[in-house]
Amino acid sequence: MRYPAEHKRRTRARILAAAGRRFRQKGYAAAGVDELMDAAGLTAGGFYAHFPSKRVLLAEVLARSAQDSRRRLFAGLEGLRQPERLAAVVGRYLSRTHRDRPADGCALPALASEVARQGSGPRRALEAQLRGLATSLAAHTRTQGGLSREDRALATLGLLAGGLMLSRAVEDRELSDRILRACRRLAAPARRAARAGPKAGRRGRSGR
Repeated sequence: MRYPAEHKRRTRARILAAAGRRFRQKGYAAAGVDELMDAAGLTAGGFYAHFPSKRVLLAEVLARSAQDSRRRLFAGLEGLRQPERLAAVVGRYLSRTHRDRPADGCALPALASEVARQGSGPRRALEAQLRGLATSLAAHTRTQGGLSREDRALATLGLLAGGLMLSRAVEDRELSDRILRACRRLAAPARRAARAGPKAGRRGRSGR
């Protein structure tokens, strides 16, 4: 039986959405094809009608995740001044909510260590996500410490992803919260100054 193209497109989208959540939550290696298809409400036998391999699926999940991450992190910043914009992005990323809900979060801290061993396709997809996030972040960043805006954005992303990864890895919740707070203050040093006004103060406390 041949299904219409629209049905195949919707089914493929379901697999991508389910796989993205499982990969970020459990890791790439721990999530098998049977589990991924079950999470999508489909039988395992239909997987290869949509993807030639699990590795190709990973690359497409990463490409989709890139768009979702940029939308969540940078939406609604138009009315803020530059220091507040950076503080808002940092606060969204290094939040307890992001830490506690990896299935809905950025793929970088969840999957980067595994992607490094999965060949050129997934690595290129992750690299594209990193470059896209860095370009978007650079627009809300100032030069500092001899770094260009672009290099500071890359360094900030390293701090954000690494800080979030460590905050998830430790058992002690107090230490985890401390990692988030410390990384927020280092990534957005103008954050404290932005608290001077009442509106900025409310934004500064978000995500804690």
